[in-house]
Amino acid sequence: MPIHILVVNPNSSKSITDTLEQLILRPPGCDITFFTGPEGAPPSINDEETSVQSEQACLEVLRAQGQGFDAILVACYSDHPLVKSLRKHFPGKPIIGIFEASMVHALLLGSKFGIVTTGRAWEALLTKGVASFFGSEAPPTNPASWRNSRFAGVASTGFSAVELHEGQPDDVSRKIGEAARKLVEEEGAEVICLGCAGMTGMEEAIRKGVSGQQVQVIDGVQAGVALLAGLVHRNTT
Repeated sequence: MPIHILVVNPNSSKSITDTLEQLILRPPGCDITFFTGPEGAPPSINDEETSVQSEQACLEVLRAQGQGFDAILVACYSDHPLVKSLRKHFPGKPIIGIFEASMVHALLLGSKFGIVTTGRAWEALLTKGVASFFGSEAPPTNPASWRNSRFAGVASTGFSAVELHEGQPDDVSRKIGEAARKLVEEEGAEVICLGCAGMTGMEEAIRKGVSGQQVQVIDGVQAGVALLAGLVHRNTT
């Protein structure tokens, strides 16, 4: 029987969902359904406030729809509260976010990883999330400064998730590449995580930016789908 995975875009921008649907590769034996945040969800998740807003808009709908799926992937690159809320409602069901999925893959593919993200506010927010993932805590006065031997930091592009698709493609590509180059050349990153679901399909911008250096690029949505397929398969064998 096929594995049924629900990929949740918790913002209301269907253009992002459409891009995911077009570009995400389906693992063998997997059927993927895509969900876009309903009325009340923000068009772009840019900070903690809009993260909470998107959770509140999506949770009740997903409580009703989520039961029919074997696993759920929250496609917002953050320590998104919807992940924990859905886990409480569907105990035992594999539910992960693309943020943690990308880190799992990155740690297996290189000795040090960095994250290229959208707006500058995410430098501190994502670094706090990475520190928590490692069982640590970022300094409250300057959370973006936290590092360890496996983490090279977060570099922002200045775009929102929507602007990644609505801005000038050359400008978007250039700024993504510049952020990646900073992490590789100044911080020693060997793996770059695409720090936004809206960056799906933009791996080439990273590769151009690092000028042919041997760098692995992780798409969190693709990583999350692959992890969930493995988790569901493990639970059914």
